[in-house]
Amino acid sequence: MIREASAAGGKAGYTESSPELEQWLARHIAQGFAADALVLSMLRSGYDDAFARRSVAAAFAQDNGGAAPARPAQAEPAAAGTPAVYAADGGDRRVPVLFRLASPQVQLFQQLLSDDECDALVALSRGRLARSPVVNPDTGDENLIDARTSMGAMFQVAEHALIARIEARIAALTGVPAEHGEGLQILNYKPGGEYQPHFDYFNPQRPGEARQLSVGGQRIATLVIYLNTPEAGGATAFPRVGLEVAPVKGNAVYFSYLLPDGTLDDRTLHAGLPVAAGEKWIATKWLRERPYRSAA
Repeated sequence: MIREASAAGGKAGYTESSPELEQWLARHIAQGFAADALVLSMLRSGYDDAFARRSVAAAFAQDNGGAAPARPAQAEPAAAGTPAVYAADGGDRRVPVLFRLASPQVQLFQQLLSDDECDALVALSRGRLARSPVVNPDTGDENLIDARTSMGAMFQVAEHALIARIEARIAALTGVPAEHGEGLQILNYKPGGEYQPHFDYFNPQRPGEARQLSVGGQRIATLVIYLNTPEAGGATAFPRVGLEVAPVKGNAVYFSYLLPDGTLDDRTLHAGLPVAAGEKWIATKWLRERPYRSAA
């Protein structure tokens, strides 16, 4: 879900406009978002259905003199009032897809995990939490940096029955075999916690990152699973495509960055926006082009 509108005061049945909402609509219209996608975003941010439709229609009318808004070719969002674009095969369950972008490849899965599965992953991680490092691009070592402020816990592939079940579901959804996945990483962000804009793939021109390519090849895709719904903030932002995905418990955003010609899609630059209130729990799964083994 694109949830920047929630900053305007979104809550159940919210029906009042504001300068922030009007600015949000104008900015996303200028970036090429379709009317249906904007209405859907407002609905899932807590706005009243009729108010959302009127607001979006008025914003388009102001933008283009009343001409009918066109749906961008690359976007396939669910129409307002429709629960999903389609349901994908998750092996042990069907998983609704709330929106799908073709370029770059981004999908939002609804309730990939049940509430109980989310709670169980959080409980499993609590005894392992430590400050989350990043790979040093020059040395390949894992260092702590100010741009990433989460606490994290790492699990081996299929280390626990619950994790094995989730990894099988991810493999069914993405078509990437489970053995190509890195171990599941559980992350916890406190108020103010964030992860500033970054790429998940490795730069082979940097010696430290090139080292990572020897244990499964390049990363090709990321899945971020939201294990709770923060009180405020904590969206996953894609600044180069003007997209923000709200953290909703059980939902998961998937994005692939390996293009058909083998190049990497830099439009998948993304960030974990600061948590404004409460805390955020996520599970991250990175997928590789070849079977993955942990570095020695």
